[in-house]
Amino acid sequence: MKKLIILLLAMVYVLALVGCTPKREQSEPESLVGYIVIEDNTLYLDMVEVITLEDIERITELGLNQQDDFPNGYYIYNSDTEKDTYDLTDETVYTFVDSNLLFVNDEGGDRSYTTTKKEEFIEHLSTSYSDLPPAQNVPFFIQVKDGKVISITEKFEFTI
Repeated sequence: MKKLIILLLAMVYVLALVGCTPKREQSEPESLVGYIVIEDNTLYLDMVEVITLEDIERITELGLNQQDDFPNGYYIYNSDTEKDTYDLTDETVYTFVDSNLLFVNDEGGDRSYTTTKKEEFIEHLSTSYSDLPPAQNVPFFIQVKDGKVISITEKFEFTI
């Protein structure tokens, strides 16, 4: 009986230690690339792979032709159109090329603009792209952590 009580006390002690241990950082941010659609506070992401001329092994694997498939120096490979969903937050950072000078006043600058205002990003997409929903053929670079979008970045070299 004494052994049973000692064993139970040891188990309670171990459980108490585990419960008092500080939680580790959840997960590391994940970098994703894909076509996006935003509805309310949800990001729908159709993941793609951006292949550049330096990716010789991948070009060979996919049977791509450097002359025909890389008119802009890159190829977008979209193996399926399944969409993953992620949550947008008030802290999500949007970085884009403000080519229409909606928010940037420097015509001679690089026109890169960063904001946490989703409405500004959506206005940019609606003004810069004519397809509906906008920007369906442009890869965006996304940082996600624990199902929440940390950032969305548009890179000039991949805009249409």
